[in-house]
Amino acid sequence: MTELQRDNRVSSTPILHGERITLRPPMMQDARNVFHWERDDEVWRFDPHRPYSRTMAEFLPVFERNYVRGNGRQFWFIIEDDKKTPIGTITYFNLDYRSGQVEVGLGIGNKQSWGKGYGREAIYTLVNHLFTLPFLARIYAETALANLPARKAFTRSHFTEVGQIYDPRSSGDPWVLVEILRHDWERLYTKQPPK
Repeated sequence: MTELQRDNRVSSTPILHGERITLRPPMMQDARNVFHWERDDEVWRFDPHRPYSRTMAEFLPVFERNYVRGNGRQFWFIIEDDKKTPIGTITYFNLDYRSGQVEVGLGIGNKQSWGKGYGREAIYTLVNHLFTLPFLARIYAETALANLPARKAFTRSHFTEVGQIYDPRSSGDPWVLVEILRHDWERLYTKQPPK
């Protein structure tokens, strides 16, 4: 089995608390924010595979099915700042029980929240949660080489840049694979949170 599919080994999406942020399950009230973030060319400039919908009416059933109810393969959180303002999303997907790995993705949609360390804190909070799954040995992400803010957020969260990769969805621009292994998390995260 390479994806969760109809497996119940991962429980429903919990609420996770960081120092300044909260990661919570999406609700239908979040659809408007996510819709606007997905339509913003500046927010999505590094991702060639943006989940674009032309209208809110077209987007609502997709949002309900994938974000709120869940599709059994990808698990979403809304990132809220300390004022309970939604500022972005973070997700994990491609959960593979046999190899003990999972992929994560991050998007800070609220541009006023850029450069304030919320992405790093969201990654840190989610990684701490995911490594409570005893079978998990590796968490990884793929990001555009040119996406310096994302690369910085991951490296500040103790992810290591493994090397450049090719994303078949992209226009040929290079991407970077980053990862954190359980033994690194145990050594680094449990002693001090990343800054």
